[in-house]
Amino acid sequence: MIKVFNCGHDSHHKKPCDILHANGLDDYLLLLVKQYAWVVINGEKCIVTPNSVLLFPPHTPIHYGCDTVGYNDDWIHFDLSDADTALLDSFAFSYGTVLQPRDFHRLSDYARIISNEFHSDGIYRESIIDKLMHILLFVLDEELKKTAGLSSGSPKYYYEFARLRTQIYNSPAAEWSVSQLAGTLCLSCSHFQHLYSRFFGCSCQHDIILARIELAKFYLSTTDMNIYQLSIFCGYETDLHFMRQFKKYTGVTPSEYRLLAQHTGI
Repeated sequence: MIKVFNCGHDSHHKKPCDILHANGLDDYLLLLVKQYAWVVINGEKCIVTPNSVLLFPPHTPIHYGCDTVGYNDDWIHFDLSDADTALLDSFAFSYGTVLQPRDFHRLSDYARIISNEFHSDGIYRESIIDKLMHILLFVLDEELKKTAGLSSGSPKYYYEFARLRTQIYNSPAAEWSVSQLAGTLCLSCSHFQHLYSRFFGCSCQHDIILARIELAKFYLSTTDMNIYQLSIFCGYETDLHFMRQFKKYTGVTPSEYRLLAQHTGI
């Protein structure tokens, strides 16, 4: 049986957060992350992109957070019977890593239903939650297998691609290129681009741009660095290119975004 001890859906933090459980928790923690955040894995601080999942087993150090306001996630504290522990261990995901399911919103829908049931007073509440948690974990396993291409024979590349994607988001200002990244996996550019889009639902170049835009948004809202300095810092060769791309992806200029951040705290 799977027992839920506490949970929440669409939980927003009004301030930047830094959550540390140095000795871990007595139960499992499942996080469905909806906002750019970070997590410490094996002593290294890694970027967590929106629509990612984190699963921590009991008594394992947990350290994650978000440096800007507006962090949002679904979260579930739960424990398992011995039989269900064996089931969980048989699934395709690993603990303490950033998981990127194909259909994140499907998982969030189940988290919402579980949260609603948990906070109800139904007479079959525990039994219903047990069944829903089993469904949620099976769906997570299924979505990860879809993402990794396990059903079509190409699982080995997914984990390499996931590591590369994490590197991009951790160092967006680096001189990334598709040919360079494809070369690290000994793949042609066309094959690399095909697999990247298949795994993550967008092109590699799109991810590079988004990572740079998110970095720029953070420094626009937390520093007084001028636009030229910021453009170079974020990996752009000219401030004009940076300003055009920033407005294309956010709908406002960097200067307008900075003013908006000062007045609204975004």
